[in-house]
Amino acid sequence: MNDPDIVKMNDELARKFGKIEASLVVCGGIGELFEKLLSESGAAFGIPFVWLSILRNPETEILRRLLNDSELLRNRLNVIEPASFLEVCPDSPSSMIASGNLRPFFRLMPPNVKYFIRSLAVAPLALHERLIGSLNHGDASPERYQPGMGTTLLDHLAATVSMHLSDLLPPGKNGATVTEERSGRFCESEHHDA
Repeated sequence: MNDPDIVKMNDELARKFGKIEASLVVCGGIGELFEKLLSESGAAFGIPFVWLSILRNPETEILRRLLNDSELLRNRLNVIEPASFLEVCPDSPSSMIASGNLRPFFRLMPPNVKYFIRSLAVAPLALHERLIGSLNHGDASPERYQPGMGTTLLDHLAATVSMHLSDLLPPGKNGATVTEERSGRFCESEHHDA
């Protein structure tokens, strides 16, 4: 592959990531944000397995409840103990790429759904600049994600999601103060300046 082909591929990847990010920043609720994130990233890149791993701690209590309110998200959600998560994913703003022996990463998968994956990309997610889990992309092909691959665009997507999540779930008691509207969407019940 020559340099113009690589540039063209990278431009196309950047365009797809940009389109996903643009659709996420207009989401008015947490369920909508994560449903779009999982469905659009899977569709845009042909990723067969896309799911979330969220740390089990007080800061994520409300987020976990909101995610479980969506059938789509409930089936693509793994709640994991922080120590177990940190054994395989260090607290870093950069995504991880793995292939080959993924056995240590199996703990990131939803308990009721088993994915046949041979390569994996794990992008850290944060709430108010604190690690809360990851967005996970898995593929049956060991070549899909290989150590040494660039993660700049995936890192940017995860940062965009994290910033918008922090806007939708302001700091407060148990990590947030939210109320449910009649439409089933969630909004702030009061505004907190950061």
